[in-house]
Amino acid sequence: MTTVVYVPLDERPCNFAYPQMLASMTDIDLKVPSPSLLGQKKRPADTKQLHQWLIKHCSSADRLIVSLDMLIYGGIVPSRLHDLSVDEGLERLSVLSKLKKINPQLKIDAFHLIMRCPSYNSNDEEPDYYETHGADLHLYGWLTDKNTHHSLTDTEKTQLANVQARLPDNVLHDFTNRRRVNATLNKEAVHLLEQDTINYLFVPLDDHSEYGFSSQEQRELLLHMDQLDVLERTAIHPGADEAGCILFARVFPR
Repeated sequence: MTTVVYVPLDERPCNFAYPQMLASMTDIDLKVPSPSLLGQKKRPADTKQLHQWLIKHCSSADRLIVSLDMLIYGGIVPSRLHDLSVDEGLERLSVLSKLKKINPQLKIDAFHLIMRCPSYNSNDEEPDYYETHGADLHLYGWLTDKNTHHSLTDTEKTQLANVQARLPDNVLHDFTNRRRVNATLNKEAVHLLEQDTINYLFVPLDDHSEYGFSSQEQRELLLHMDQLDVLERTAIHPGADEAGCILFARVFPR
């Protein structure tokens, strides 16, 4: 019997329960952390306990399907709220290399989101300042990214000047610094792919648009993948909450 260890993006049914429902229709033994290990919405998972759970269950498993957002930040929403440094993120990501040393035959399929930037004001799943500055952060990212590829219209130039005046420096710094950390760790996941620690990497896009912070990071990540010659073992496309089911489907021979 094939044993697959699965670490979901978060505790919601679409990520936690649906892959288990698929597995129940097969002869695959799917091992999943208990909900108590996964945190809840803005409360991050206990990543240290989760890493210990992984070391225990991956020692004799055939495959690992793992959300790097859960592994590093403690879930999808905590990935937008954390205060981790790059070094702290790299330390958490290093558990994958430990797993491969313990079990060299383990195949690791990972998924790692590009951090979203919604176009509306709401702090329900974002930092508190997104309640009043969310739409402006999105607009700022959209206009500055477009400006690197095409000339802005006079109206757009005025919009950019206005939004720059409205956005507090500390808000913009916090948001862009967190994005920098996340984007750096996205690239590190690609390095793990090149080194064959990870066998396949899926990068889901959440609330994506033609221009903006996430679009810029997507282009940079694709270039990085191309430079490392790993594009054939990656996928980047919209759809975050179905990532676990998509990667579970890849377990079966094609």
